[in-house]
Amino acid sequence: MMNTNNLEHIDCPICEADKSEPLFEKDTLSVVICKQCRLRYVNPRVNRQTLEAEYTETYYPQDKVERIRTDSMEWLQMNERLTELEKQHPSKGRLLDVGCGIGTFLHLSREHGWEPHGIDPSKSGSAFAQKKYKLDVQCADIFEADFPAASFDAIVLYHVLEHISELNPFLSELRRVLKPGTGTLVIEVPNGESLQSRLQKAEWPYVHPHDHLYYFSAQSLPKLLQKHGFQRVRLGKPKRVSPRTDLRFAIRQVATAALVQFHLGTVIRVYAS
Repeated sequence: MMNTNNLEHIDCPICEADKSEPLFEKDTLSVVICKQCRLRYVNPRVNRQTLEAEYTETYYPQDKVERIRTDSMEWLQMNERLTELEKQHPSKGRLLDVGCGIGTFLHLSREHGWEPHGIDPSKSGSAFAQKKYKLDVQCADIFEADFPAASFDAIVLYHVLEHISELNPFLSELRRVLKPGTGTLVIEVPNGESLQSRLQKAEWPYVHPHDHLYYFSAQSLPKLLQKHGFQRVRLGKPKRVSPRTDLRFAIRQVATAALVQFHLGTVIRVYAS
C-alpha cells in the first residue's frame, strides 16, 4: 500500500496553477489533466526524495544491466536515435546524455566521432558506464554536475523527462549548459495522447504513476520547452526498429510511420534549440 507520507501535491508545471480534473487511477495514484494546457500528470505523486533514493540505489540491478548490454534491440534503438540526431546536428561535438543509464548511447556516439559525457543518478548504472565503456559519466543530477554555461553542442534525454520531479528548474539548467543558437536538445518521452494510450487508458503499458510523473503530448511538450526559451522546437519522427526484416515488421514499420505522422505514435521525440 502507498505510504501517504511520501506523497506531494503539485500545480501544473506548465501553467503553474492547480486547474485540473481527474482522468483515471492506477496503483492508488491519480492521473489528472490540466484544463488550461492539457498536460496529463500524476497528482498527488510520490515525492522527489523517495524517487531519488530509488533511482540511486535500486534502478539498475545486475541482471537488468546484463539484459540491456546484450539486447540487440537496445543497440538498434541507440543507433536509430544517433542517426536521427546527426541529421539534426551533423557537426557533432560535445554531447551530454542526461540519464545515460549504463552508457550504451554514449558508447555508440563516441564511435561516431562525438565527445561523450553523461550523468545518471544510479550508482550501479554509472559505475558500469565508467568501467565497461571507459566513459566520462558522473553519478549525479544536472545540478550536482555543475557544468559551465554553454558547455554542450547537444544534450539528449531519452525517456528521462517523465521522471523529473522539478521540471522547470531542470529545463532552465539544461538551457544554461546548452550552446545558445547552435546547440540541440533532444527529448523523447512516451506519448500521452498516442492511439494506444487513448484506447487503453490506465492499462497502457507506459502508465506507471509511481515514477512516470507526466504524460506529455505533441502539444504540451513544445509548450513547456517554449516556456524556457527554446524558440525552435520541431517534432521528430522516431522509427520502429527490429532485428527482423520480414513482412510483419515491414507492415508494422509502415503503420508506425503513419501514426507518428499524425502525432499518435507510442513516443514523442522533439528537437529544440
